[in-house]
Amino acid sequence: MKKFQLILLLSFLLFIHNGFSQSVVFPDDEKERGYTNRPYLRYEAEPGKCETNGTALNSTYDQRLLQSEASNQIAVNLVSKNDYIQWTNEAPADGLTIRFSLPDSSNGTGIQGIFALYVNDIFVQNIIVNSYWAWQYFLKNGTKYPDNTPDATTKFPRMRFDETHVKLNEKIPANATFRLIKVDDNDISYTIDFVELEEVPDPISYNSIIDANKVMYTADQGPLYSFIAANKGKTIYIPAGVYNVDKRITITSGDNTKIIGAGMWYTEINFTASSDDKSTYNQRGIEAYGNNMVLQGVYLNTINNKRYYQNNDSYQVGKGLMGSFGSNSLIKDVWIEHFECGGWIENANSLIIQNCRFRNNYADGINLSYACKNSIVEQCSFRNNGDDDMASWSRSNGLCENNTFRYCTAENNWRASSLGFFGGKQNKAYNCVIIDPMEAGFRVVCDFPGMPFSTDGYSVLHDISVYKGGVPSGIVGVSGDLWGNQQGALHLNSSTQYDLQNIFIYNIDFYHSKNDAIFIGSGSKNISNVILKNIHINGTGRYGIYFSGAKGNVTYCNILYENIGAISNYNTIPATFTFVENCEAGFQQPFGNNLKAFFSENVLHIIGVENTNVSIFDLLGKKIFNFFCTSPKINISGLYPGIYMIRWDNFNYTQKVFIPNTI
Repeated sequence: MKKFQLILLLSFLLFIHNGFSQSVVFPDDEKERGYTNRPYLRYEAEPGKCETNGTALNSTYDQRLLQSEASNQIAVNLVSKNDYIQWTNEAPADGLTIRFSLPDSSNGTGIQGIFALYVNDIFVQNIIVNSYWAWQYFLKNGTKYPDNTPDATTKFPRMRFDETHVKLNEKIPANATFRLIKVDDNDISYTIDFVELEEVPDPISYNSIIDANKVMYTADQGPLYSFIAANKGKTIYIPAGVYNVDKRITITSGDNTKIIGAGMWYTEINFTASSDDKSTYNQRGIEAYGNNMVLQGVYLNTINNKRYYQNNDSYQVGKGLMGSFGSNSLIKDVWIEHFECGGWIENANSLIIQNCRFRNNYADGINLSYACKNSIVEQCSFRNNGDDDMASWSRSNGLCENNTFRYCTAENNWRASSLGFFGGKQNKAYNCVIIDPMEAGFRVVCDFPGMPFSTDGYSVLHDISVYKGGVPSGIVGVSGDLWGNQQGALHLNSSTQYDLQNIFIYNIDFYHSKNDAIFIGSGSKNISNVILKNIHINGTGRYGIYFSGAKGNVTYCNILYENIGAISNYNTIPATFTFVENCEAGFQQPFGNNLKAFFSENVLHIIGVENTNVSIFDLLGKKIFNFFCTSPKINISGLYPGIYMIRWDNFNYTQKVFIPNTI
């Protein structure tokens, strides 16, 4: 009997015996929050969710301990040779991702280990893991950029986990037992946080691309960056394989250039230029300028293992994605790891980023920065990044406007927050899930220089779940952020640069916040026209809301407090601050939104709806019109007298209109 047939038979017999699988459930899927179309199933290394002869690490928020960075702050150590961990899987899979931790080496270059994969007690293959990219160190004295040189006396570590992913030689059948065994004969702890299994789609082939203007790259055609530069404006296909590239791929004047790999599991671009050499430290990533560009189906990795060359922010080692990508470009099915940032985009217009994975980077996951507008990041996974996972920073002379983060999941962020707005106009984030951030869950703050929050319309954040967000103040390296300061699961702070204004936050769920669920504070600037609505706070280490020298005002409606750690739901409100409940009709529509609807001369006029989906309901809730508006103004006649509700922007806004009887 062939090996694969034997595995199938054993998996069937095992299914009859066990009758269950051990993948975990993401409760927010039912709310349509997070990366809901993710193709993988999660299997946690936790008591009751796996079988192991290893040692389970107890849950803790003590940052000195490795498991403080694990999912649910629990992981399993495999110490001796032949220690194992195993699960029963739920669906056929040949894509395996392991989130692991191995100790660092004394010089910060990591160590290597081997796991053997068995399926139903039959050996499949060895999997090599390496802590080379993990373990970043911060000085205890307040210098807050990390390096990768250990020193237990003067530094403390973060980013102690990394991941490896492998397309398996054989598919693991449904309901099989899959086991990881420590191969090496040593007493070093190999720590498993979780694994993910997925069925890898068939590769994209050159022949499947319908484009007369296509070309295919092969290694004998010279460096990849030269081939791409020589074929701008074409569809460039990169077949399956690992391509070592020692220089940044730069595409200027690249309208209509399309770079398409065989898929993120098949085509790897590995940037090999040393980040320890001043002549090559920044030679990595894809920097693109052009309209109607496409980047699809590739995995980007790098030899880099630090945030900055010589720990100096003037020497940035290169982002996975950078440049503007012009107007109307698409980035899809791209996996990015081990860069300074997964992506830092400036001056893009109508860029779409979807079904991507930004993981294990040393700073931001993706930042829609300087002058980005009308761009969307959706259905993406963010994990183990060392600055904001999703951010929009309106830097000087570059207002960020109408950008959207939606249907994304951010996990195990180890610095800053999982979602951040820093200035800007009418930016949005919704239907996102944030899990196990070490510091803030999401934040809207005025800490960074640049363009302020606009008074024209609102920046809106809604339908977001945050698990175990925030952190109490404490000793650096033990608790608190990198300065030992407290952070809220939601952090609102009008600190030093401009006023915090015109922010609408609603339908938010906070679960098991490590300290305060919501932090509202001020420095030299004020807070105004900020609205909180339908906020559910369930479980805190201290207050539901903490006010820290706040100046200005916040209006709220319907805040539910449960399992609050402090005696009261919130601390004393400063005399400089007004916290007022207002649930009057129309509260759901912030003043200043662009859409206006009015009735005159027997016609309903709707203006300010260009590129917006609009629905009209009668008083009984029946939808009578639904249309996508391509012009800034529409007129509707023939409506019967009565009250109508107009909803737009994915039902985020509602306006009531009365049409009188004109007879």
